[in-house]
Parts: sequence; structure tokens; C-alpha cells
Amino acid sequence: MSVTKSAFAVKMWNDSSSRLQNIARRMSCISALFSMAAAVLNPGPHWITVAALSILYICYHLILSVKRVKPNLTELAASLVLCAGLTLAGAVYSNVLYHLLLIRMVLKVGHGRARRMLIAVAAVYLAAHAMALGSFTLPFLLEVAYNVIGFTVLAFTAVYMHSVMEIHYEHEGQIAELRRENARHYELAHTDELTGLLNHRAYLEKTADLQQYVLLIVDIDHFKKLNDTYGHLFGDQVLHTVGNIIKMSIRSKDMAFRYGGEEFALVLPGTTLDVGLRIAERLRYQVANCEFYHNQEQVGITISIGLSRKMPSAACQDAFREADSALYRAKRQGRNQCAVF
Repeated sequence: MSVTKSAFAVKMWNDSSSRLQNIARRMSCISALFSMAAAVLNPGPHWITVAALSILYICYHLILSVKRVKPNLTELAASLVLCAGLTLAGAVYSNVLYHLLLIRMVLKVGHGRARRMLIAVAAVYLAAHAMALGSFTLPFLLEVAYNVIGFTVLAFTAVYMHSVMEIHYEHEGQIAELRRENARHYELAHTDELTGLLNHRAYLEKTADLQQYVLLIVDIDHFKKLNDTYGHLFGDQVLHTVGNIIKMSIRSKDMAFRYGGEEFALVLPGTTLDVGLRIAERLRYQVANCEFYHNQEQVGITISIGLSRKMPSAACQDAFREADSALYRAKRQGRNQCAVF
């Protein structure tokens, strides 16, 4: 996997790998339980040893499973010792424990060290079986060959699973990263950098399918004169402050846009004109009573607001035209006031 794989891909891979390793641990506990049951139900010369080692094996791996400990060299060594002990004591089904241990370890180490894990597990298995049997008969050799082939197949299968899952989650991580990047670009493309409000493009997109809402067009009074008198930097500060006041004055379901220049648009879905007018008056009052300073000189800033109501049968452009008409009426009547179309 690429060194630059995303944190998302790494986390998803680690979570899935840990789940598979825990499943293999629990399966090995079940296998050890069968070995113990077989020893108890059909007692042999070393059945007590088999039962004791099985209980020890089950307890050890259940603790690892509950604590979600990742496979490591300590587990490998302890498991191999317990497996070898069960083999020497003549436990049935002990071969399965070697296979499940190999799966866990290869899933942990991946392709790079899979061969070493295969050799280590197979070597302990061969040594324990040879010591338990004491002679090399044809059935013994066939059983050994069968299990070694099984070890090899399982190791390659686990390596393949490891590789496929890494590729899958790397792609998942790339897709998630691409989605986040697209969302960030979308936000940048639809947000006004100065005020943090949505911009004109966002206004066109978000109002295109809205059937009914109250529209407020807000304009800062004498803004060109402010820029000419106090400079554009002060004008930007005024725009930024007015934008913040608008953010704090609207409800969570409302939308605020910097439409262009010193003009803002507020879209209030599911609202009557009376409620819209109250919101507009509150906004006008807050701006008029906000203290703006330029070189320690207080500068009075006011806004004018035009309101209209967009009905399902009307076009968005008609609602804007009506609110804009009401705005110019508010300005003609002296500014610092609200007018309803």
C-alpha cells in the first residue's frame, strides 16, 4: 500500500483486520473446547493434561479477544507452546489450532513476513508430531504432508486477503478524501470570503427549487460614500460586521447571502411577511445601534431593507425584483427603514 494512504484507510483496515483476528481467536477457543471434551468423554493416558492445557489455551485467548489485543510475538510463542503441549499429550483436533494461529499471524504481518510465520508454525507442528509419534510411518508422513499443504494454502489465502483488504480500504480512503476535498471546494466556491456568508452563486442554486419564502434584500446606506471617506479597508470591516450581525439575527432554517457589493439577501422559508418584517426590523435596529469606529471616531452605519413574499406560482426572479423595488422605496423614503412590497 502507498505510504501516503489516508488515515481513514488505515483505520478501516486495522478495524477489519482486528475483527478477523478476533474471529480466528474465538474459533481456536471452540476448537480447544472440542479437544477438551473429547479427552474427558474418551479418556486416554494423558486426558488430564489435555484438559488442563485446553482450559489454559481457552482462558488465554479469551482474555486476548476481550481486550482486543493485536497478535504479537508473545502470543505466537505462547500459542505454539500450548499447541505443542496438546499435540504431545495426544489431543485430537489440535491440528486446527495451528491453522487458526497461522491465519491470525499472517493477517497481522502481511506478505513480507508470511513465509517466516509459515515456517515457524510448520516447524513446531512437525517437531511436536514427530516427538508424539516417535516413528515415521506412512500414515504419519501422509498426515504431515496434508497439514503442511494446508498450512501453505492458508498462508497464501491470508496473504491474499491482506492484500485485497489493503487495496479496498486504500481506495475507500481515497474516495473519502476526494469527497472531503470536493466538499471543501464546494464550500469555498459558494461562500463569500469576507463575510463568511453564502455568495451569489449559492443564492441562485438554493432558491431555484424553493416554492415559498420571504425574501429580504439588505443594503448598507451610503456605502460608496463610506469607502470614499474612510477607505476600502473600513468598508470591508463594515461588511464583515454587518455579515456577523445578520448571522446572529436569523433562525437556523433561514439562509443569508452576500448578494454582491454592499447588498445582502436573506431567505426565510415557511415564514409570513409579518414575521419577516419583525426579523428585518430587529436586524435594522441592531446595525443602527452597533458602534463602528474609524481612527477612534464613531461612524454611524444604517441599512435599508426591502421585503417580498415568493409564492409557489411566482418565479424567483419576480420575488427578487419585488424585494428590490421595496428596497429602493425604503431608500427614497429616507433610508434606515424597512419596506414591504
